[in-house]
Amino acid sequence: MGSPTTYVAVDPEALAHNVRQVLAALTGGARLMAVVKSNAYGHGLVQAARVFLDAGATWLGVSSTAEGLRLREAGIEAPVLVFMPALREECEGLVAAQLTATVTQLDHVAWLHEAAQASGTMARAHIYVDTGLGRMPSEHSALDLLDAAEGFHDVTVGGIYTHFGPPGSGMLTEGLDFFKPGVSLGMFVKLAGDLREAEGRRDLLIHAAASALVLEQPDSHLDLVRVGTLLYGQYPAHVRERALQLRRTFELRSHVVHIGEVGVGGKVGYGGEFRCRRESLIATVPVGYAHGLGVLPLSLAGRAATRGKGILRRLGGGLGRPWHAPMVRIGGQDAPIIGRIAMDHCSVDVTDLPEVAVGDRVVVPLRRVTTSPDLPRIYEPFEEE
Repeated sequence: MGSPTTYVAVDPEALAHNVRQVLAALTGGARLMAVVKSNAYGHGLVQAARVFLDAGATWLGVSSTAEGLRLREAGIEAPVLVFMPALREECEGLVAAQLTATVTQLDHVAWLHEAAQASGTMARAHIYVDTGLGRMPSEHSALDLLDAAEGFHDVTVGGIYTHFGPPGSGMLTEGLDFFKPGVSLGMFVKLAGDLREAEGRRDLLIHAAASALVLEQPDSHLDLVRVGTLLYGQYPAHVRERALQLRRTFELRSHVVHIGEVGVGGKVGYGGEFRCRRESLIATVPVGYAHGLGVLPLSLAGRAATRGKGILRRLGGGLGRPWHAPMVRIGGQDAPIIGRIAMDHCSVDVTDLPEVAVGDRVVVPLRRVTTSPDLPRIYEPFEEE
């Protein structure tokens, strides 16, 4: 049985290669937590996790308890940190599966204790400290949380961590960091280190670095780094240091299912937003916005720049010019998507590629995380075009 018409191809050799690239860049004996949240950035949660562990990662990071439970159900026994604090009703399943919870409030510690009693096993946690990003601020200090956990024999805190966003995200010492990068990091390291010494807990893991800091500040590697983007062959947009030799890992592949002609002046797609200015050969590809093609977050869709591009696209379409159109690749050549993207398909102008035939493979550009999880993920080494 052959491959489905539309699927996500993932190159496991490229994923493993990218792990080795990151491991080679780490300093001071830091270990690697491979971040596999959001279906491993669209690559397939369980499959990607196994590749990363086999290649040398020692921890996995997920967003939710549900993701962590899926890993356990698949037989993965490696340490798993759940980044989002669990709801009270989630804690028993989290603890029973020996996932590591994130705690930011005293209530979280108490809920873990309840869950540990109910499941008859130790609850594991890391403390998250907000250092200016403002996403999970707390009125409770790391010392408060550590002391609360020490009051329960069945709750153990194994680490303290923070997260720094890209420039402008907010830091402990925003102004000083502008002139001397790393000041906020240094303050967090001192805070966590002093706490570790004061509590006599030299086993506490301290971690702060995600993909950007791993590249930009080697002194941020500490005990553990949490890396996602780099493992999937991409650099954070704002990072200038690009010394790693990363390989592409992801392709959405589909096939041409129909080819037909549209005459001069003929319209393509809903609303007639594209008008052909020549005799055109149009290929239909069964990928649409239900699969994630052309989907924008509401925060971006409402921006003036996005609206402006939409106006230019419609104006260009009316003149038969696919301005700002996403390009697919067919047989190693680019071809523009024209007209409005439908729920389950799009139209591609292949007039300049007259040898294209029904059944030809099409590589479609999609945002990885928003690519439909319902599409099968097929792990296979990529062929060079």
